[in-house]
Amino acid sequence: MQLKNDIFLRVALSILLPMTVLVLAATYYTEQRYEEGVRIELAGSLESLTGEIDRRLASDREMFAALATAPAIEQYIPVMQAAAEGELHPEFFERTDSINRFLEAFQKVVPSMNTLRVLDSQANTLVKVRFGQSAPASFDGIESFPFAEEEIDDEQYLNRLYELPNNEVGVTLLNQTKSEQEENTSLPMLDYILPMSRDGIFVGYLVVNMLGEQINRILEYTHRPRKAKILIAEINPEETDRHEVILYDDSQSLSFTDNKSLERRLKNVLPEDLYKQIIGEPEGYVTSQDNSESIYFVEYMPYPDLLAHWIVMLRVDQTAIDAPFKQVRIISLIVVAVILIISLWLAGITANQIARPVTQLAKTIKDYANGRSKVRVDIKDSSQEIEALAHSFNYMADTLDKAAEERDRTQHIMLQQDKLASIGQMAAGIGHELNNPLNNILTLSKLLERNVNCADESSKQDIISLREETLRASGIVQGILNFARQVPPNFSEFKISAWIEDTFALVQQQANKNAILLVSGGNLEPTVYGDRGQLQQVLINLLLNAIQASARDSVVEVLVDANEETVSISVSDSGIGIESDDLDKIFDPFYSSKQVGEGYGLGLSISMGIMEQHNGELTIRNNEVGVLAVMTLPTKAKQG
Repeated sequence: MQLKNDIFLRVALSILLPMTVLVLAATYYTEQRYEEGVRIELAGSLESLTGEIDRRLASDREMFAALATAPAIEQYIPVMQAAAEGELHPEFFERTDSINRFLEAFQKVVPSMNTLRVLDSQANTLVKVRFGQSAPASFDGIESFPFAEEEIDDEQYLNRLYELPNNEVGVTLLNQTKSEQEENTSLPMLDYILPMSRDGIFVGYLVVNMLGEQINRILEYTHRPRKAKILIAEINPEETDRHEVILYDDSQSLSFTDNKSLERRLKNVLPEDLYKQIIGEPEGYVTSQDNSESIYFVEYMPYPDLLAHWIVMLRVDQTAIDAPFKQVRIISLIVVAVILIISLWLAGITANQIARPVTQLAKTIKDYANGRSKVRVDIKDSSQEIEALAHSFNYMADTLDKAAEERDRTQHIMLQQDKLASIGQMAAGIGHELNNPLNNILTLSKLLERNVNCADESSKQDIISLREETLRASGIVQGILNFARQVPPNFSEFKISAWIEDTFALVQQQANKNAILLVSGGNLEPTVYGDRGQLQQVLINLLLNAIQASARDSVVEVLVDANEETVSISVSDSGIGIESDDLDKIFDPFYSSKQVGEGYGLGLSISMGIMEQHNGELTIRNNEVGVLAVMTLPTKAKQG
């Protein structure tokens, strides 16, 4: 009865909680997808809008650059050259009148170009046409030189103009333009300026100020998705009277051609929390703290080679987007309540059918856990699901028994391998320790034989026996060293692709045990010159280290790179890397950071010795993820 009640309560809770979470999550997911669609739509609108503005401004710049090549401008070049030399051209007034008429006619065709100016090399205004009317030369400069505006006397401003590249359209704010601004206002756009030179000689400037009428038309016909309102502000920290000034605002019916009040700044228009999030970010969207408004914005650079930019924004009423989903949540909760009542009724019926076989299954599982590994479940006349569960348990128990047997067998094999490796390491140590005294004994025996009296046959025979026994002991030591594979390399050429495949086969069992995938890549075509077996021993050691360091279901990769001088074989894993304090010790004999039983600390030192005998190099370092070990071998030409 207790199990039945537990099943009933658990089924009820398992239905109630997931159903509630599922419905709310589905509603939330749908809302998020909907809002994501809104964001994509609004971001696309911003991209389309800025793209259209950019094409318009690019067209204006191209038209302005083409204007500088007009015949009327070219005919005025001699006047500008004379002015650059401080002289008044004989036809100054006739040609000035001619270019004035040309610019007046041009401005009627292109009214968006508000003010057109021709400046001499000192940035003094020779010609000025504003709103279709030319300004007469009524200001006297040096030596009564006629100017259309007052002479410029600002050395810092002139130096900035002189730095502009010739025959390229630039952007600036002329002092002359500043003087035309009304008090506490700012012009909508900066001036386009084209420094002109002919035959390598700088003659003056062509300047235009745009009111932004074409941009107004673009904005008027731009689709405003979700009833969004467009807001554009200029960010220009170098010009404090223009920084954060509103250029266009649907909410205030402010267009580009209206006077830009310096009081209408971005910080005065936006809520403080939204303003702080927008300033300094290139693009994105922000939502107010009360979730009443969202602003989608992008940074747009209207002027080439100038840090000043515009922030183009779409302001959206967030409550209008969220409203439909509030009703959806209420309906969803009602549906959840109805489903819950029906589910509880069905849960009671199901609990009774499940309790009996589940109890039996639970008892069998407990017996298996207590060590009765041969116990199995035998359930009949129950639901298909319970029978399937019983079969699954039996299959699991059988599989675990087989896995345990395989594990014991593998451990036995590995233990034997470790024992053989230990013997080999011990043999190598003993052999090296005995070699030096044996060599000394052999040397001394030769000296004794040389100094012993030839008549003393007994002593001489003893010395001969001593030398023979020393040579026999040396042979035994050499055998020990051969057993430990500490022998000179036997050089030969072999294909690197087949060599790697053979090496993979030798470590494949260890890789399978750790669920590691071995892959190779790079240039597998080169031929390597060296001792195939010894180099294979190095690669096996590196692969085993990488396999042991890697997490399950990861990859150990071998990459080959070759050039005319070297061949590099790199082994990389995705483990946790090597502690920085341990990197200097990894090649020390008998040093190991592995757990006891996983190694004896000789693998890398032996590998280093093999690489040195091949005039190669073995480097190991931490990668971004895991460890990268690189075997670098000289080519056959370099080896020789």
